[in-house]
Amino acid sequence: MPTTQPVFFDYTPPTADQILSPYVWCFYASFLTAYIFTPVMRSIAIYYGIIDKPDLVRKLHREPVAYLGGVAVFMGWLAGMAMTQFSGMHMIEPTLDDRLRVPLAIVAAAFIIVLLGLWDDIGNLTPRLKITGQLLAGVTLLSAGIGTEITGFFIDNIAVRVETRLGIPLNDMVIQWIIWITSGALTLGLVVFCCNASNLMDGLDGLCGGVTAIIAAGFLVLAVYIGTKMETSIADRDLLAQRVNMDGLRVVIAMALLGGVMGFVPFNFNPASIFMGDTGSMFLGFTCALLMILVGSVDGKWLLAGMVMFALPVLDTGLAFARRFVAGRPFFSPDRHHFHHQLVQRGLSVKQAVLVSYLLTAFFVTCGILMVLLRTRYAVAFYLVLFGCVIVAAYKMGMVHERVVVSRAGKLKESGSQMTGEEITTEGVLEIRKESPVIGVSSSSNQIS
Repeated sequence: MPTTQPVFFDYTPPTADQILSPYVWCFYASFLTAYIFTPVMRSIAIYYGIIDKPDLVRKLHREPVAYLGGVAVFMGWLAGMAMTQFSGMHMIEPTLDDRLRVPLAIVAAAFIIVLLGLWDDIGNLTPRLKITGQLLAGVTLLSAGIGTEITGFFIDNIAVRVETRLGIPLNDMVIQWIIWITSGALTLGLVVFCCNASNLMDGLDGLCGGVTAIIAAGFLVLAVYIGTKMETSIADRDLLAQRVNMDGLRVVIAMALLGGVMGFVPFNFNPASIFMGDTGSMFLGFTCALLMILVGSVDGKWLLAGMVMFALPVLDTGLAFARRFVAGRPFFSPDRHHFHHQLVQRGLSVKQAVLVSYLLTAFFVTCGILMVLLRTRYAVAFYLVLFGCVIVAAYKMGMVHERVVVSRAGKLKESGSQMTGEEITTEGVLEIRKESPVIGVSSSSNQIS
């Protein structure tokens, strides 16, 4: 029987302007929504007493500041995503649908993260519950096929070399199972790590929001660049429609995130009138993880480029965990030795420390964008060298070791000392232990610095 020959669709790949033009309304909607609702959420937070009170130890602000800014950012992001249903896609003619299809799993996973953060802002969640909720959000993405094959490029290359150079035949089903397992683990790891990395970085006015805005702009550049590099001929109409939809989805998510954050940052920059809270910081981390996964589905070096652009939160969190491991403290115990805190301790003002962080983030974003111009093997080498240099520099600057000073809460109270956060951090980490009602026994409270 004669076989049916595939019908190829030939076309000219879209330009950057053609990709951005239909989706720019997403930015307008997200920015205006976040900008309008941020003061509204501040009023609601003040009315219901959802505020962050200064403790003169870890928290640098002097007056109580409202939470719930993250809700406004999320609302802006949702508004930007919704605008896709009122405008056409960047390539309508060869596709089956002229409207961008947003997977429900993405919105559902974002809702899980936001509800988790809101619960923590209003009440109090243990680290175990937080991680459980973040894993649930990651599983939600995997259930829709998002992130299930992001390690395929690496595993396939390894399998080819094993077969050709070692002469060991590998079963295709075994390779596919390895890809699914490693991709699932990497997707869950990215969601959990990025959520907590953004959360830990949210320590100064305007820091987390501004850094995320720069990262979102970098992802937007990557998303547009991917869209302009489409094959000029695709054999299947459905495959072409999926490719165009995915290209548009990356652009919309990055653009909606950028607009939502930029609508919030003016109210959060020093001196901040509202904080995003865990609701906002975890949502920003989740969205960055989602963008890493989406660009990583194109090629392995795109995933590495996304990780490089997210380097500042990654390095800050990695150094924090290393520092706490060396000091023998729990990984999720708070301290005042994060990168931005150490900038303040070295004499910079809060605004200066935030601006330095912006510049470093812009540098990492530029490096990430340049990485996509290299072959994957060179991109991996660049990635390792860059992170190796930064880690060594951080170690030499004393960002890994800390000295713990233990004091009794009762003695602090009796002394009447009005120590500020800056005075305490010059000594290292201050661990306050409460007096136990039982003679000779003491209980340790939160470790702070």
